[in-house]
Parts: sequence; structure tokens; C-alpha cells
Amino acid sequence: MDRKDPRPLSFQLVFFENAGDDMTPSRQPRIGLALSGGAARGIAHIAVLEALEQEGIPIHAIAGTSAGSVVGAFYCAGMTVREIKEVLLKARWKNVFTFTVPRLGLISGEGIYRFMEEHLPIRKFSSLQIPFAAVATDLHTGEKVSLLSGSIARAVQASCSLPVIFTPAEINKKLLIDGGVSSQVPVRTAREELKADRVVAVNVNYKAVELDTYDSLLTIAAHLSALWASRNAREEEKLADVVVNVNAKGIALYDLSRAQDLLKRGEKAAQDKMAEIRALI
Repeated sequence: MDRKDPRPLSFQLVFFENAGDDMTPSRQPRIGLALSGGAARGIAHIAVLEALEQEGIPIHAIAGTSAGSVVGAFYCAGMTVREIKEVLLKARWKNVFTFTVPRLGLISGEGIYRFMEEHLPIRKFSSLQIPFAAVATDLHTGEKVSLLSGSIARAVQASCSLPVIFTPAEINKKLLIDGGVSSQVPVRTAREELKADRVVAVNVNYKAVELDTYDSLLTIAAHLSALWASRNAREEEKLADVVVNVNAKGIALYDLSRAQDLLKRGEKAAQDKMAEIRALI
């Protein structure tokens, strides 16, 4: 659907020049964001986006994994930071949890799809105001899959489909699971597939320590996914121009009650790196 974007003009501009060309004073570098997964901690991404807007930092592309794909999809679809905040701060896990007969997952991923379909102002990647990629993982090969076309809601569902917990999403005849398994902080996707000249990575799991008690299948699955994600996150962060680390110490992956604290921590993390980010442009 057509909407008037209330954000500053600098946030609406998308540059389509060949990213391989030499930089010239007349061409502003394309700034891409790589937003990490992190379940409830992903709320901190909203504060980072807000801080960048307030500083006048243009955003030309966003790659998001799991929770980062949710926030990234809403923003690239033209929703304001305030609108995204209103939707996600009201959300509860019961909005997306639909338990199913165990086969490929305990919870149907259709709840994620319906949640995104309900709140997205547009449905297809082709209608996005800012280029966006949702990052998932091929269940068969373990390889990263960057989704850049088709249904936005279905792509986000795939990116958020934590193995064992959520059923995989089937897209283009592939079974896809959570992007954190292969690319927790999707710097490569932002740079190679969205053609960003400069990449700001946002990791909302910095200093996080997951529970050390494994008393259910859910906690074991979440722990294993966090281990995979933290390892590949460290590797991709090395490829970013700036890394914004949001301190998640003491905040569990699924603790939505700490939303306001996460927003404050996200804002502080962004401000701590703002001088480095401004230098990119």
C-alpha cells in the first residue's frame, strides 16, 4: 500500500549506483545495517534506529537475522520508529505461539507469519522503501540463505524459526530455519547482497549469559542455538566497519518485561559508537 513516509528525506533516499565504483566526493557511501538475532533483546534495535535518525545518519539497506529481521522488515516497509515501538512493546509470546503435534518443531511458525502479515503496511519485497534482506539457514545444508524477494512475512518467519522450537518455513522448495545458525550478525549479506559500502553491525547479545539449567527441550534448544549464533557472530563482526554492542547482561532471550531497559541500553550503545558511525559518511 502507498504511504507517505514521515521520516526525513535523507532516510528515504536509496542509492542504486554500482557499489564497486570508486568513491567520489559527489557520491555518498551506502550505509547498511546488519541487525542480529536475539529474541526479546531485538527490541534494542528500535532504539539504535531512533538514535541514528536523530543524528541524521542515512540508512540505505538493512539485513536482519531473526529478531533483527522483524525490526528491519517493519522499518524498511516504511513504518516509523514510533510505530514499530508501539507494535513490539504490545506484543506477547502468546501472539505468535501455536503449539503443534511435535514433528519438525514444538511450535508452529505460522504464528510469526500471521503476526507480520497483520502489522506490515506492505506485503512484498518489491514494494519496500529501503532494500532489505531476511537471513535464514537451509536446514539440509546448514548454509546461509538471504531472502530478498517474495513475501516479507514468510521470509521473516523463516529467519525466526529457531530449530526444534519452531517448525521450519518452506520457501522455494527449501526448509529454512533461524538465520542465527549460519549468520547471527548478517554483515556479509548487507555488504555483498545489499551492496552496502559501509556496514554498521548491531549485536543485541553482548555480555549475555544464557541459563545454565537445562530442564526442558525448549531451554536446551535455545541454548544450543545461542552457542552456534555467538560463534558465527564473532566472525562476521570482524567484517563490519562499526560494531554496536548492546549490553544484554541479565536479560534472558524471552524476557519481554525488560523492554524499556533494552531500549535504554540500545540507545546508550548507539551513542557510544556515534562518532565512529558519523565518520563513515
